[in-house]
Amino acid sequence: MLAVAPWDLEPNLPWSVFTSPAEQWASLPSFLVGEYLFYACTIVALIHAIRCGRGHVMAWVAALLAGTANDLIFMALPMVDNFWQAQATIMLTPRLPLYIPCVYVCFMYFPTVAVWRLGLPRLAQATLTGVTASLFYAPYDIVGAKFLWWTWHDTDMPIANRLLGVPVGSTMWIITFVSAFALFLSWGRRCDDPKDFGKVATKGFVAAILLSTTAMGLQMQPLQLLDGGIPGPVGLVFIASLYLGIAAWQWRRRLPGLGCESDGLLRGAAIAYFAGLALIMAAFDPATHRSESMHQVYGACHVEAKDILGFTRYEFVCAEDFDEDYSFACVDALPAEGSPWYTVCGRAHTDYPRYLGVVATLATLGILFFGGALRRRRDD
Repeated sequence: MLAVAPWDLEPNLPWSVFTSPAEQWASLPSFLVGEYLFYACTIVALIHAIRCGRGHVMAWVAALLAGTANDLIFMALPMVDNFWQAQATIMLTPRLPLYIPCVYVCFMYFPTVAVWRLGLPRLAQATLTGVTASLFYAPYDIVGAKFLWWTWHDTDMPIANRLLGVPVGSTMWIITFVSAFALFLSWGRRCDDPKDFGKVATKGFVAAILLSTTAMGLQMQPLQLLDGGIPGPVGLVFIASLYLGIAAWQWRRRLPGLGCESDGLLRGAAIAYFAGLALIMAAFDPATHRSESMHQVYGACHVEAKDILGFTRYEFVCAEDFDEDYSFACVDALPAEGSPWYTVCGRAHTDYPRYLGVVATLATLGILFFGGALRRRRDD
């Protein structure tokens, strides 16, 4: 049985479809910048797709549909339900900001197109796309968690292993999900007979939308066994090494990459994206941020429940016993028991040089890869 569906408008909650940018700047300034950065990158990706032909348009639409469906599925299942989005300036439901579908478009479309330009065989193309998608997503994952763009469940075991506040499982999910997406979508690429392109591409398009989440789950299950049944560092190193190894093994078999004269536009957006996230980490203070939104339900400490893997977790978060990167220091009173809607306060950096250094390094690697892959103009 599903929990309250994310598309239920929940009229009892104090949420708004539209929030003033000025109001957002006062409470979550970095989030305002990040939200509109993703809107801009998504629009650029759409312009690029339209200019580059129907294969690119199909990739853009498939990323939008497959990604949004994946988010809704894992948001709706009560035994998986372990993340809550902050209130953006444009909300589709109390838990789904408009910018989230844009996030999916960006971290799926940009890597897919960039790796297409390398001309790798199908399997290597898919595995490298998954790894480069994790590179695209990682600085966002660090910045977003630190600045309260979302909050995690406090005791859910699949997200217990974290690096700089980011669950290891989040990175593994990106690699496996996007690699599956790219593999399915590749059915429509490099078809020798143009007459068959539509049929072949449609099969890949539909499979990418309907099967990527399932394929991700099938990959994650054995990987979790390497760390005692939950996502962990051994599984992450294994899958990243394996997928990079496949790409390296088939590197000599690459063909001339398929490209588009508008690649410079996408290249510029990718560079702006990585630079923007690094600047957000450098310029903003998380201690000034506060998020009034849906979070893990507040309640009595140590009330046990089961997650989807059968692990025990605490159903409620309580002020006396939690270990998240937020506090209740900026509010006059603690949330009411049973409340899913309350305000949390950002915590100051305890290791600012480390956070900035890691995000800057990831941003530099991202600029080098995407800038290089999309550098030359080629004809389809």
